[in-house]
Amino acid sequence: MNKRLFVALLLAGIALIYGNTLVNGFVSDDELYITRNAQVVDPSLHRLFTPNPVSNVFRPVTFATFALNWKLGGPSPVGYHLLNLLLHAGATWLLYILLQELIGSTPEGKTIALVAALLYAVHPIHTEAVAWAVGRAELLAAGFLFAGWILHLRDRPFASLACFALAMFSKESAVVFFPLVILGDYAIGKWKPRIQYALEGGLTLLYLGSLWTIQGGKFGQTGISLEDNPLASLPAGWRILNASRVAWRYVALQIYPAVLSSDYSFNQIPMYRDWRHTLPAALAAAAAAGVWIWAVRKRQAGWTLAGGIYFAGFATTANILVPTGTIMAERLAYLPSAGFCLLLALGWNWLRQRKQTLAWGLLATLAFAFSVRTVVRNQDWKDPLALFSSAARAVPNSVRVHVNLGTQYEALNQLDLAAQEYRTALSILPDSAEALAAYSGLEFRRGNYASARPMMEKALSLSGRNSLDYDFMVVTYSAILIKMHQPDKALENLNREITESPFYVQGWMTRAALHYQQGELAAARADAHKGLSLTPDDPHVQDVVRRLDASNVPVFPH
Repeated sequence: MNKRLFVALLLAGIALIYGNTLVNGFVSDDELYITRNAQVVDPSLHRLFTPNPVSNVFRPVTFATFALNWKLGGPSPVGYHLLNLLLHAGATWLLYILLQELIGSTPEGKTIALVAALLYAVHPIHTEAVAWAVGRAELLAAGFLFAGWILHLRDRPFASLACFALAMFSKESAVVFFPLVILGDYAIGKWKPRIQYALEGGLTLLYLGSLWTIQGGKFGQTGISLEDNPLASLPAGWRILNASRVAWRYVALQIYPAVLSSDYSFNQIPMYRDWRHTLPAALAAAAAAGVWIWAVRKRQAGWTLAGGIYFAGFATTANILVPTGTIMAERLAYLPSAGFCLLLALGWNWLRQRKQTLAWGLLATLAFAFSVRTVVRNQDWKDPLALFSSAARAVPNSVRVHVNLGTQYEALNQLDLAAQEYRTALSILPDSAEALAAYSGLEFRRGNYASARPMMEKALSLSGRNSLDYDFMVVTYSAILIKMHQPDKALENLNREITESPFYVQGWMTRAALHYQQGELAAARADAHKGLSLTPDDPHVQDVVRRLDASNVPVFPH
């Protein structure tokens, strides 16, 4: 097939398969990283080159692209999804070029590169990275890494270094670029001048040192909860053994991506501290590593590269070296999947040499099946209710999925269904601060203040200021105290909350309600106007301010 025709068909296929993501909205952490992120809605160089205040991640290029989307289209999701689609197409095209550079000097090598790129384009495990706006970090990191690797092979060291830097500024895991290019040069037997490796190694060390300093003497996010990553609570030895079990789950999804989920948190993947459950996976992982090492020693270029990309892609996210912010996430397979797709292409080529008709038939069937699964999976990311409903079916033992689904039911005023989801979450983890806070908020809404109060007190005792829900917990607890006729204690909590989190609007509005209830109209007006200055487009806040200024009563419900 003509190279240009193939590339055109490949990109058109991606547009067709991922075209239904353009109608998707924002879901999950999109609010945290986009709509409520000052790095995006009010960007500056200082903000972009500062770790995110909530998660501590340092991704200035990723946030800069979000800021560009915000500048062009504001909070409309379509621009974010369109750019993600284009970035996936670009990463696929770059992978095709890269594999041709590495193993494509013969017609057979070019065919392998073509098949690997085709499988990469349509694989359903990539839907989280492409269909979720925040998944863009994976797309950018992989795309810039592929581009930098191509430029390295073409002896353009400074352009390669620039792409390497952009990849790391997109996502931290791109730091694996340096070992990958060394492995690639070894596999194909074409070494570069030593100064080129020195520059690449120096940039890696400079980045790691800077990241360590910027993130406050640590790598990764601050505070990893049991709900996010149960592996983080284990001793290093048991963490690594259990992480090996998780690694095989990724392999299973690469082979058979029938059941996919946006979440795998506590307690969907049980943790074990015994050899019976952990040793088999560890031995299998050691055997796989042994086969790869044999391929490296025998200079089997394709197999060496496939294993190298896969292992390096997971090196910083697999909870082997250090615990990360999540136990498992499909978006983390975006870069490693390039190695897996190359492995499939190599296996397919072996079959093609023996049974050509069968091989092409299997490839067509697999590509079609993957494409259909991807199109269907994209629809799960349409809105939060669709996402968490699908996740609840896929991973019924996840605390966070049930809490998130309950939150969506509550937003739709389906309070009984919401309560059922919160109770399910608490049956999995009775000490889930997130579930306790959500259920307490629901009981407060229902007017059951006596049952809401102890749950929120327990949630607060289990949380800290770095918790994403901490502001909501404190303000809701204060509102409960107001309803239970303890205004002094409520005011004390609200004063502290406003001091510690002055940009949380509900803190100001709840204190305004308390001042109004106590007949302090001037103080109520001042707090409400402050809330309006923070969210000038919020119709509820606008209404409260208008009624306070007009001295109409009642302003707040009793």
